[in-house]
Amino acid sequence: MTIETLGERIRAARQAAGLSQEKLAERLGLTRQAVTKWETGQSAPSTENLLHLAEVLGVPVTALLGEEASSPPLAGQPLRILSFREFIQVLWDNLRAALIILAGWVLVYLAGRLICANPHETSLLGFLFDDWSKYYLFGWLTRGGLFRFVMVVSVSAALFLGAWRFAVVTLVISALAIPIGEVLGPNPANAPYGHGHDGWLIWICLNLVAFVSGIVLERMAKKGVRLRSKKGAVWAAATALACIVVIVVILLTRPVMTGS
Repeated sequence: MTIETLGERIRAARQAAGLSQEKLAERLGLTRQAVTKWETGQSAPSTENLLHLAEVLGVPVTALLGEEASSPPLAGQPLRILSFREFIQVLWDNLRAALIILAGWVLVYLAGRLICANPHETSLLGFLFDDWSKYYLFGWLTRGGLFRFVMVVSVSAALFLGAWRFAVVTLVISALAIPIGEVLGPNPANAPYGHGHDGWLIWICLNLVAFVSGIVLERMAKKGVRLRSKKGAVWAAATALACIVVIVVILLTRPVMTGS
């Protein structure tokens, strides 16, 4: 008889591996109730948990999803991977992650407004949306719309792709890049070109690092690599090192003032 649901496939794979729900939950670092909910269809494992589950049970992910590894689907043929309830659960998880990421971006924006807003501004709308900024970089980002663009990319990745790790990386590095770019950016040598600040270049380059690093982290997660593992530590160190190298290269290669 064909096993139709994801929960039934998980139960069958667990029993075939000779594991109880308690033992499986222990190896996954979860509670027995979580495993029970998966097997009864009350909830669905996240992508990360699904990959870890397949690793612990010694089966390919395709087996848990109901796909035949030996006969890949024909091009253009629709796939039925999740039940309707599981699909709704995935949508809800993505929406919840996107809202959390959006809240993070809003907090960063409000913090920037508190620090950079016109001290003589008395209206709430003026405080929130006035183009005036005490500091160069935050004003440049908000006036040019680049801050909003990166925010939309970050939130959309979490909402539509479930790539919340990518979204978190872009949020954190983008937020940190603002004060870093503001402090290290002033450069009088660029004044003849209409600005005396390189903070915008630092911010953009650090965001490019964030994009690449976030994509790498998502791919690692799909392979079942956890952030607290050795590979996760290497990823974190490589990301930090890339950010430092980018900043140093910009500082060493930008034009400097020369005496007349």
